[in-house]
Amino acid sequence: MGARLTLNSMRDNEKIKVLIVDDDVFISEQLNIILEDLGYHVTDIAFNAESAINALKVNTPDIVITDINMHGRNQGFEIAKYINNHLSIPFIFLTSFADPSTVKEASQLTPNAYLLKPFNEGNIFSTLNIVLDRYHKKHNYFCIKIGHQIHKVKEDDLLFIMSSDKYIEIHTTTKKYLKRGTIDHFIQENALKGVNRVHRSYAVKLDNIDSVKGSIIYIQDREIPISNTYKAEFKKAYSSF
Repeated sequence: MGARLTLNSMRDNEKIKVLIVDDDVFISEQLNIILEDLGYHVTDIAFNAESAINALKVNTPDIVITDINMHGRNQGFEIAKYINNHLSIPFIFLTSFADPSTVKEASQLTPNAYLLKPFNEGNIFSTLNIVLDRYHKKHNYFCIKIGHQIHKVKEDDLLFIMSSDKYIEIHTTTKKYLKRGTIDHFIQENALKGVNRVHRSYAVKLDNIDSVKGSIIYIQDREIPISNTYKAEFKKAYSSF
């Protein structure tokens, strides 16, 4: 697994939270192990619609992975209907059934993806990445991927990004993250809006700037320099806010 590099120690409630629903104990435990290894936090493992809906009420996750057919009926559809009616979170159908009638009924519930059994770590990793990226972009979140661990961050909470050798520091209102990469690649990868380069080592979130004095930007207790290379571009962008 990739190294989990953060400047703050990460607690379970800061990870992406996943609810697993499957009546097969072996499959649910296998999925639990894979998700924990990938850096997700499994909030609960439910075995039917009733226990799943209760888990959703008690500790709402960021995403649900649910089997369709449990205990002889399509209880996954009941869970999907509850999510669609009461929550705003993505869900994935996990199933070994691919017959046309099941797929047709499932599609009417607008799942964010399907996972077919048997699954593996690669399937889980790629499917969750795609679903969460799409969902977070739609809801003004972006993802910070550090090794196999994914952290969701509100765009409004981003303060600035600082380059440090082969790594970047992503500073938010609550914490900072350290990951490999470049500032430009991170901005492009996450399609961040209102984030501008102001120096070869800095990019700032324009609407979180407290003040600008001369060639210095003030964001909370940090002073960030504006270099001549980016001064004109920054002034143009900042004046439009």
